[in-house]
Amino acid sequence: MQRVATWLWGAAAGAGLGLMYAASPLLTLTIAGSALLLAVAGRDLGAVERRRIVLILAAALAIRFLFIGALLVGNIPSLNDLSVGGLRGDDAYYLSRAIRARDILLGLTEGKYDFFVVSDQYGSTSYLRLLTILQVLFGPTPYSMRALNSLLFVTGGYLLFRLCRPGFGATATTLSLTALLFVPSLIVSSASLTKEPSFFLTTCVLLTAAFAAIRHPQAIVKLLAIAVVAICLWLVDDLRRGALVLAAAGLAAAVLIRQLFETERRAMAGLAIGLLAAVLLWTLPSTHARVIDSITAVAKTHGGHVFTSGHAYKLLDEGFYMHPGTPLSWGIELTDAQAARFVVRAAVSLLVTPLPWEMASLSELAFFPEHVAWWMLVLFLPIGVVAGWRRDRMTTALLIGFALPTAAAVALTNGNVGTLLRLRGLVTPYLIWIGVLGALSVAEWLLTRERMPAMIGAEVAR
Repeated sequence: MQRVATWLWGAAAGAGLGLMYAASPLLTLTIAGSALLLAVAGRDLGAVERRRIVLILAAALAIRFLFIGALLVGNIPSLNDLSVGGLRGDDAYYLSRAIRARDILLGLTEGKYDFFVVSDQYGSTSYLRLLTILQVLFGPTPYSMRALNSLLFVTGGYLLFRLCRPGFGATATTLSLTALLFVPSLIVSSASLTKEPSFFLTTCVLLTAAFAAIRHPQAIVKLLAIAVVAICLWLVDDLRRGALVLAAAGLAAAVLIRQLFETERRAMAGLAIGLLAAVLLWTLPSTHARVIDSITAVAKTHGGHVFTSGHAYKLLDEGFYMHPGTPLSWGIELTDAQAARFVVRAAVSLLVTPLPWEMASLSELAFFPEHVAWWMLVLFLPIGVVAGWRRDRMTTALLIGFALPTAAAVALTNGNVGTLLRLRGLVTPYLIWIGVLGALSVAEWLLTRERMPAMIGAEVAR
């Protein structure tokens, strides 16, 4: 009887999987991939910690799948036969372009406009090619692809956990993983149809491989890790314009930070030499002019955001905005003082913009709680850097160094609040681990300080 019941349950499960696959093959494969991630996650950890990590990952995937289901139900009135009608912005662009390419490949259309859209170099990335292949294999997949992207993002978060866990400890990394996977804006972006989840996973693999290339004792593993680093650099360059320079600069900055701050004496000597070299180079007319020209170029890019629709913010002196123009045609010349003020304001804007009284829309007000969390992260970052440096210098240098070039690019080139909030998500996933470690260090210090008088009193009583 028990054997018959087992057979019936197996048959029912098989039929259910068959129906699910018939309805949405890609979603079925994504669920299988999610089960595989949960099966292998934390297998070398203790039983309690592993259950905790699996629960966090499962909850992160579940909340994203529920969000996707809510989008499906909410978009029912605006769906068309290809389900593109319920999409907006980059989601609609990516999926509609992939479906046009699918129709051309399958001989379903010969429209000239379809060929024009598909052959456009703008937005032509490996992610778009992957999206096209999936449309060919599984048909239009506007919601299953969201689920797959969610899995890619959660997998990237788990890789960062594995990277930080040996050095930062179980408590700090578990809290950081929870914070990363449940940030509202990151939940929304990870469940989108854009390239952001793929880009995030690629950078996580890049950091993991770079760490292995530096730390692993076996030469063959180092060589394989270097090969993976090269592949990831090629992918990030293909996925986002300028990302190769930023990623390479981030890895170089990590190595420099690790070597420069190895000891206090080396740090003081390195900073002194760097400051002296900067002063000497600044006195050279050619170098001075090149620096000012570079700052002027990014200032023009910033102006391109200011002069478009949306909630803009200004980093240059007010007089520069009297005559709007595109980045290429905007003729501005900066003095040394004006360039310095622009750079300082850009750095401050990355950290605090928008202030509460500057929020101009309901979406910005809805983002305010997460914005406060960002301020708390910034507040605890310096403490986290010190704590992380004491625990694992290479991991700390890798996270900080990798985030710095991207943070600088985001700060200097932006002038739109919405764009700033969205692109700040490019550095938040790496800084969370340092900020949470800083907050945890402060909490431990406060608890120790409270217990100290009681411990002293007990010792005196003895």
